[in-house]
Amino acid sequence: MKMKEVCIATGLTERAVRFYVQEQLVIPQSQRRGGRTWLDFSPADVDRLRAIAVLRKAGFTLEEIRSMAQDFPQNAPDAAFALRQRLQAAIDAYDRLRFTDTTQADNLEDYAALLEREVACRSLPSTDQFRPAARLNWESILENLCMILAAILAWRLYARLVNALSGFSDLFFYASMNVLVVIPPFVVLILPIALVLGSKAGKWLYQHFEYVP
Repeated sequence: MKMKEVCIATGLTERAVRFYVQEQLVIPQSQRRGGRTWLDFSPADVDRLRAIAVLRKAGFTLEEIRSMAQDFPQNAPDAAFALRQRLQAAIDAYDRLRFTDTTQADNLEDYAALLEREVACRSLPSTDQFRPAARLNWESILENLCMILAAILAWRLYARLVNALSGFSDLFFYASMNVLVVIPPFVVLILPIALVLGSKAGKWLYQHFEYVP
């Protein structure tokens, strides 16, 4: 089953399906043809995607879903207990907040003062304790790399052109010795074109090697 058929069958977006594939929550068959990876989803893969969507809507984390997929009898009770704790914490927070009226405060500090006693025994969310490692954006990395390479190549070609022209006449020779004469044409005309071409090349390479429906 191809990507579009999977999206229709599961109600998921293509971006969501690709994300779950990248997270290895579902591992469809893949074939390499013409430098591209083509995905083929089985009925079991589609069922797994439907299950993942339901569990995510229920509040389970990706790691909890992954652990249940690996060993459901062993890991499901702990994952369900953790979810119940999070839901209970949300209910407790609601019970505290529903008796606090924002009209009693004039600004953020006043509102925080009203809530201070209610949340005094609670700790900060774990996500606030550290900065999670950012996921590498390979598309941006590849695009920037191609732009740098294009700029370097453009400069080398431009320098050769200047050297070649300087050999034809003394006027070109003395002009090439003046940085203020040589640099502006490159910066204004050639460099923007090189950066645009490099950006397009980087995007093409990323699309060429990424998963294709």
